[in-house]
Amino acid sequence: MEALSPASSLDCRPCSWNRPSESHRSTAWRANIEIAQSIPGFTPDGRSVKGINFSGKDLHDADLRKTDLKNLRFRESDLRGANISGVSLRGAELIGANLYEASLLDSDLAGASLHSANLTHAALAGAGTSFRGAKVNAYTCWPKGTPPKMLADVVVQEFWDEVTGKTLGPQEDMQDGFKGGQQAPNCTLWDGGKELR
Repeated sequence: MEALSPASSLDCRPCSWNRPSESHRSTAWRANIEIAQSIPGFTPDGRSVKGINFSGKDLHDADLRKTDLKNLRFRESDLRGANISGVSLRGAELIGANLYEASLLDSDLAGASLHSANLTHAALAGAGTSFRGAKVNAYTCWPKGTPPKMLADVVVQEFWDEVTGKTLGPQEDMQDGFKGGQQAPNCTLWDGGKELR
């Protein structure tokens, strides 16, 4: 057997064993995303995010276009200024999420949970934007001037308000004459992009 010269044994550029596989890089990427609490400007770049729990993460200014977000969890996530245009958020959990100034143009939020979410100044208009069957409560905060027709098919659900000590439901929701929550700037839980309690 021929011995390797010292120079050839150190030069591993052509060796495939010293380069991580695509599968290894993808696994490492997912693990980093799962443990990170703050990922401003997050962009998946075509990678799958299926199964990742984004609850409580700071994802402000994220670019989530062309990303399948169906049934994902974004409970109390900071999505301020995020571009979530033209994607499916069907069945996604956005309870208490801060979507201040986010773009949801032409996004499908059918069946999504938007209880107490902040959509102040969010861009919602678009022929493909759908809130059919989305679950909301009396404290979901919508942009000023949101057309009632856009929210005609939302489902207003009851919830326990710890501050008032009452269960709030569809009757309390309609006290301001607006179905599906409240319109900014008259939101109980939100003042612009800041949570009040």
